[in-house]
Amino acid sequence: MAEIVSVIGSTHHPWYHAKTSLPEDELTTDGRNLLGWSAQVQESIERTGPDVLVIVASDHFHQFFANNMPQFLIGRMDAYKGTFANEVREFGLPYVDMGGDRAFSTDLIEAGFEHGFDFAYSDELRLDHACVVPAMIADPELRIPVVPVLTNCGAPPFPTGQRFVDLGATLRAAIEGSNAVERVSVVYSGNLSLEVGGPHQMMAVSVDPQFDEDSVRWLSTRDYESLKAIAPPRELLKHGNTTGQFLNFISMARMTEGMVPIREEAMQRKGSPAPCFIYE
Repeated sequence: MAEIVSVIGSTHHPWYHAKTSLPEDELTTDGRNLLGWSAQVQESIERTGPDVLVIVASDHFHQFFANNMPQFLIGRMDAYKGTFANEVREFGLPYVDMGGDRAFSTDLIEAGFEHGFDFAYSDELRLDHACVVPAMIADPELRIPVVPVLTNCGAPPFPTGQRFVDLGATLRAAIEGSNAVERVSVVYSGNLSLEVGGPHQMMAVSVDPQFDEDSVRWLSTRDYESLKAIAPPRELLKHGNTTGQFLNFISMARMTEGMVPIREEAMQRKGSPAPCFIYE
């Protein structure tokens, strides 16, 4: 049976590559801090040696829109193309190729039926920066196969907070019940308070520092009542119009019960802080 050897909760900051690929003498403070986070994640990946990365992320309206918006979807492919043309143009992200694991994906889909989750799946999936950036942070050469699990965090109505708690338990049971691989790292992709395209975008400070502080505490103490209370869109959107992607971390809290925390914090930076979570 497979073992979850580490769980990472990370930013998918779209300018990550542009900020961290500069020559050493041109790096900004933000770029250096992001590289420091990446180095710590890579140390964990090296230490735990996963066969595959399960990446729990969202789709930024690249493939799913109001004509077909799955709440939870698993990619079921042996290889993935990553990055869309607008992300290359706007963020300087490279096009990438990543391996997959169709058999393991199928195990997760089938196990979902036994635990109350009817996952949608896709055999024709391209990954955007929500998956590509965390993969680059964890495995810069993109050698480790990935299995993407995409959630609806951007198009209300969202699944409930309880549903994200249950997702963490279901994915853990599904992973641990698979014989397709032996060692698995799960990477949760998201953000804390964040505004994109609104009046608080590109501000020098966080949209809501109090929410950032509270949310890290709720996650680290697994305060599910507070996490579920903040989960409805009418509450999340008070803290920034893109704060819905915080929902993925509720799933992370449930999955990591009993694991050892290596790092749990919001890394302060200009604008929205970067979520930094590592469990082994």
